[in-house]
Amino acid sequence: MNKNLYVFLILFLGLSAANSLVNSLVSLLLGTDIVVLDSFIAWFVVANITAVMGSILLLKYFYCRNYRFAFFTGIITATANLGLSIIVYIILTSGELRSYYTLALLFSLCISIIYAAGLVFSKTRGRFWLKVAGVYFFVISVVLVSILIADMYSPVAQANIILRKIGQWASRAVGLVPILYMMNFLDEIKILNKESTGAPAQKRLENVFGLAVITALLFTVTLGVLLITDSYSKLNWQKDKAQQLVTLGGGARNFVDGKGNSLDYILIKPQNYDQQKKYPLVVCLPYGGYAAPAAELLSVGVSRSTYPAFIFIPFCPEGQGWGGIPGVRSMDVLVYETITSLAEPGIDVKRRYVTGVSRGAYGTWQFICTRPDLFAAAMPVSGGGNPKLAPKSVHVAVWAFNGTKDRNVPVSGSRDMIAAIKKAGGHPEYTEFPDEGHNIWDRVSKTPGLWDWLFAQKRE
Repeated sequence: MNKNLYVFLILFLGLSAANSLVNSLVSLLLGTDIVVLDSFIAWFVVANITAVMGSILLLKYFYCRNYRFAFFTGIITATANLGLSIIVYIILTSGELRSYYTLALLFSLCISIIYAAGLVFSKTRGRFWLKVAGVYFFVISVVLVSILIADMYSPVAQANIILRKIGQWASRAVGLVPILYMMNFLDEIKILNKESTGAPAQKRLENVFGLAVITALLFTVTLGVLLITDSYSKLNWQKDKAQQLVTLGGGARNFVDGKGNSLDYILIKPQNYDQQKKYPLVVCLPYGGYAAPAAELLSVGVSRSTYPAFIFIPFCPEGQGWGGIPGVRSMDVLVYETITSLAEPGIDVKRRYVTGVSRGAYGTWQFICTRPDLFAAAMPVSGGGNPKLAPKSVHVAVWAFNGTKDRNVPVSGSRDMIAAIKKAGGHPEYTEFPDEGHNIWDRVSKTPGLWDWLFAQKRE
């Protein structure tokens, strides 16, 4: 390798480190909601192409320096990482292959451990920064494998939450590996000759990687700015909406059960509240924090005066949910206890409704399948559940919604639940939007007759 290829390799490694930094920043702001940003998929693709180009040059370096073990294990590692990236891309764009993700991740991490060990114990150990990179990458990979296995088999929900937090930070720490590589190449480039070999093939290779690094730089900067802008816009929007709901509810409340578990929540009273009247209770399950679109719509303007109701919004901490999602701690029982503890005069227990979008929709299905006695109606939007439990909800009025092209929540989730309820003798409503993806709330909220239908439901 000549000096030009070293420069290109350093630039690709620098871009990979920058990608990791931006990804970590946005994930700190939004958590797993990063994947629903419109700009994320394009960013994900560019980041992975950049990583592949850097890997190709890194493998060429290992080959030229006769680091055979690092070269061959590097090929396997790069191939495993590419396969994992393809699976993630398919999950993001179509929702398919979710069941393969954990296995592919585990395989990729195990191969990374072998590769990292090679940097420490093979011929590359003679290069200080490569050895440091190997030790660092080995430790991070072992930590991630241990957390992944423990998370799969640990029965303790609180322990799983802690493990995932550690795993998130360990995943972010991987972003430092390219910097350690860069330190090695910055050391080596000082002693290289400036001249190129002059061979036509070498020139063509330099031109290809030169063009690739310029293109990668332009796309990284453009899409990185767009991703950060989108994340701050979403975060500020969520904070504004949450603050509005907290203000309308007169501040957040807190419920503590007999075991010391606590739940923060908001309870917004009906407009022109009269304690002598009866009002329905609408349980709006957020997809994160207090982000509950139905609550935002029903608590303001014409909707609030047309459909007077108590609006209940439980707080959803990061990494937790309302049930129905494997591997995510459920707070459903705590919510049930909170709902039944509400002592406000006028709550009509025969007209409790539950609704939610995405994670909130999974919770909606979970609620009516595990505690159908609590609810008269449910409106899950872009979610799914366990079809084996669906027959328990046959006496709950259901109107479900999904986009056919949903890349975050496969449409099969709603279809399977609806089919199971019908098979059990229920009569659920179901609306599917053929040309829509995950973000269908605007269309759902404007569905003719939807709100009249919801507020007309009552348990016998």
